[in-house]
Amino acid sequence: MNTKENWIEETLNALDPIQRAEVPMSLSASLVNNLKPKEIRLGSFQKWTIAASIIVLLGINLISLTHYSKNSKTKSSLNNERNIIYKEYFSIDY
Repeated sequence: MNTKENWIEETLNALDPIQRAEVPMSLSASLVNNLKPKEIRLGSFQKWTIAASIIVLLGINLISLTHYSKNSKTKSSLNNERNIIYKEYFSIDY
């Protein structure tokens, strides 16, 4: 074996003498209890708040969508007028 292979083997075997640490029973029991899924219940006020926020977000989206569509229609009509002027001005009629 060459030195590179020896170095690789030494690196791979470096963790062999390490042993797992002992965990106190009280700590392991508390960890197990904390990992259990907890049931989350929402009150009626929280449910209504969530519903109201969803309605507000939908309303804002609808308003912005209608505003955007109105602006895009006016911009497209302006672009068409500019294109007509551009075509008439730069058309080559000899």
